[in-house]
Amino acid sequence: MVLHEGVADLATNRPPSDVVLVAPKASLAARTNLHPAIQYLLLGAAVEIHSGPGLFRKAGQFPAAEAIDIPLSDEAQRYYKSGQPFLHNYLPFWIAELVARVFIVFVPVALLLYPLFKLLPRTYDWIMRSKITPLYNELRSIEREMDAQGSGHAADAIVARLDQLNQRATRLRLPTSYASAVYMLRSYIDLVRQRLAMSADRKPH
Repeated sequence: MVLHEGVADLATNRPPSDVVLVAPKASLAARTNLHPAIQYLLLGAAVEIHSGPGLFRKAGQFPAAEAIDIPLSDEAQRYYKSGQPFLHNYLPFWIAELVARVFIVFVPVALLLYPLFKLLPRTYDWIMRSKITPLYNELRSIEREMDAQGSGHAADAIVARLDQLNQRATRLRLPTSYASAVYMLRSYIDLVRQRLAMSADRKPH
């Protein structure tokens, strides 16, 4: 380490020139089973005591996460990387740690599940509409038969199919938000039934 010229006494210029010194480094070591809360307290105390400027150090130079024979604990790595955990200032240590670990697990899981959450409403809507769509398709099939063969062709059979279709629509159990679709289906069935009745009235007897 270098003791710079005049740093001890500027008036007498002591030392008269830079002096190179040899000094040991102190390491803060702990057993692996030391409670994480105590580790954070020790690191906080080390910062409070040694982080200021001095003759041989700049402000914030110590303590430092330097490579030595003893590996850094997980808590020390987190402390040197991001400082004292925010929650530790407001919650008991065990609660803060629990919240932090849950948060670490929850965020990646939430990111993975987010597309699924967006897909759920669409899937639900598709399931509900899949109960109504076959009935609409069958009604359109009846209309196509009426257009192709004439409304008077097999009128009784068509009426029976319409009655059966109306019963199936009535038995549908859907949420209130889909009630309008069922109502429209039954109204559509009534319109086809009216069309069939009008064709039968116009048919010569």
